[in-house]
Amino acid sequence: MDFLENLCLAQEIIDNKTSDSFVLKEGEGRILFSAPHAVEQRRNGKIKSAEPATGLLCEMLHNELNCPIIRKVSNLSDDANFNPVSDFRQALEHYVRENNIKLVVDLHQLATHRSVMVCIGTGQYRNLSDKEILNRILFAFSRERLGSIQIDKPFAGRYRYTVASSVHNNCGIQSVQIEMNSRLFIPDFREYDIEGVYKALKTCYYSIHNYFGECR
Repeated sequence: MDFLENLCLAQEIIDNKTSDSFVLKEGEGRILFSAPHAVEQRRNGKIKSAEPATGLLCEMLHNELNCPIIRKVSNLSDDANFNPVSDFRQALEHYVRENNIKLVVDLHQLATHRSVMVCIGTGQYRNLSDKEILNRILFAFSRERLGSIQIDKPFAGRYRYTVASSVHNNCGIQSVQIEMNSRLFIPDFREYDIEGVYKALKTCYYSIHNYFGECR
């Protein structure tokens, strides 16, 4: 599918508003992409900004790869990546268990004032202990020349109620939190390269999918 065609299709899907808390779309393969902050959240009584590109990327990946995804679609005064109890995480973990998912890739956006372009959160190698998976993710993003990449800085995804930690602890699978600088998604910035980010995520999917096949 052409990139721009997929981008427009995904945006149309997202613009079709719903009052549901989240959307979970089934798919093929053992890798699931997640976007718990695709809409505004409420954390400790304060509203936190949405990370809309994460939901868009999830829909694009589902459109082209038919991989399973879950994305937040409504702010119900909750934060699926922080609250001790979350319907989003409960549904995600149920799907993981029932469908033999081996890796959850949780997508987030970094604030534009951050110097790092991509942060790979491994939970200090607790959530993502398989170094081969990490190396394949690093290669995919490095190849697109998106800018500086760091591991676990500024965010490791180690807090017990983040999606990455929760799914690892409760389901016993590999998980990773990928934070991407919002400058990559805003045309006014010279770093703007949403297509490069999408290509990197697709490369991650294919490379890790092949790795899982090799490990069977």
